[in-house]
Amino acid sequence: MRRLAIGLCVWTATALTLSGTDRLAYAREQQPAASPEAPADKPADPPAEAPAASPPGESATQEVAGAKTPTEGVQIKSRWDDIAVLPRRYSLKAKRVELMPMYHFTLNNPLIRHHGFGGQLNYFLSEALWLGIEGTGYLSQQFSGSDGTYFLTGAQDKVLPAVNKLIFSALLDFGYVPAYGKFALFNRAIVHWEGYVNLGVGAFMSEVIPVKRSDPAFQNISAMVKVGVGSRLFLTKFMTLNAFLSLYGYPDTFEPVANVSYNRDTNGACRDYYTGKQAGTPEFEAAYASCRKANGNTTLSLDVVFGLGLSFFLPPKFEYKGPR
Repeated sequence: MRRLAIGLCVWTATALTLSGTDRLAYAREQQPAASPEAPADKPADPPAEAPAASPPGESATQEVAGAKTPTEGVQIKSRWDDIAVLPRRYSLKAKRVELMPMYHFTLNNPLIRHHGFGGQLNYFLSEALWLGIEGTGYLSQQFSGSDGTYFLTGAQDKVLPAVNKLIFSALLDFGYVPAYGKFALFNRAIVHWEGYVNLGVGAFMSEVIPVKRSDPAFQNISAMVKVGVGSRLFLTKFMTLNAFLSLYGYPDTFEPVANVSYNRDTNGACRDYYTGKQAGTPEFEAAYASCRKANGNTTLSLDVVFGLGLSFFLPPKFEYKGPR
C-alpha cells in the first residue's frame, strides 16, 4: 500500500508540472503585440548631434603637440639676488707687505694728551702671522688752562705736577690673527673682517715740561713695550680700514719738583755739577739739567691709546692656489 501511495503522488506531481508548462507557453503566444504607432501627443526624440569635425589640415597629433604645458607659463629668473652665497677669503695676505699710515691719541692721562702720527710696515709670513716695524711722532696737548686738569690738580695739591711729553717711539711688532669672519651689510653686500693681537718692543724719547719755565728741559730715552688688539675691515682686495686699542708701558723720568734744593745755587744740592763752570753759560745750564735728571723720579708710565689706520697691501694683486 505504501509503495502504491508513493507512486500515485509522483505521477500526480509530474502531471501537474507538465500542464503548467503548456499553459505558460500558450499565454505567451496569446499576448497581443505592441502597437507600432506612437501616441500622437508624445513628441519624437531629436536626432543625435554629429561629432565635431577637426579643423581642415590639423590632425589630433598636431593638436596635442601644440598644446601648452603647465610649466610653460612659469617665468624663469635670470638673476638670483635673493640668494646670498658665502664667498671664500676675500684677500690673501701671505707673503705680502702691509703699509699702514695711522693716527692715535691717549685716553687715560688727565694732564696731557698725546696725538701720535706714524706708520707701520708689516710683512705677513702667513695669513695669520706677521712681523713689522712701527714708528710714531707725537704732538702734545697739555691741559694747562685755568679750567684744565693740570692747573686744577696743582691748585688742589698746592704743587704743580710733573709732566713729560713724548717725542717719538720706534718698535718691532709681532702680530697674530686669531679670528676671521664676514657679515652682511644691509643685506646687500658681504663684508670681510679679521681681529688681531700684537706685541711690540722698542724704545721711546720723552722730554720734561718744566714747572718753572726758566728751568732747562731734559730728555729721556728708554725701552718701551706695547700690547694691543685691533681689527681690519676689508674695503678692497688691497686696502683695509684698521681700528686698534693699545697699551704702551715705559719707565719715564720726571723732574724733582718736590725738592726745591736742586736749583742754580752753586752751594746747593747741584754744586758738584757746577765745578769749573761759570753761571749763565751753556755748560752751566747743561750741568743744571744733568743734575735735575740724575735726581729725578723714575716712574712706570702706562698710556692707553685708541687709533685708526688705513692699510695698503703690496703687491695689490694676488693669486689663489688650490690644493693638488
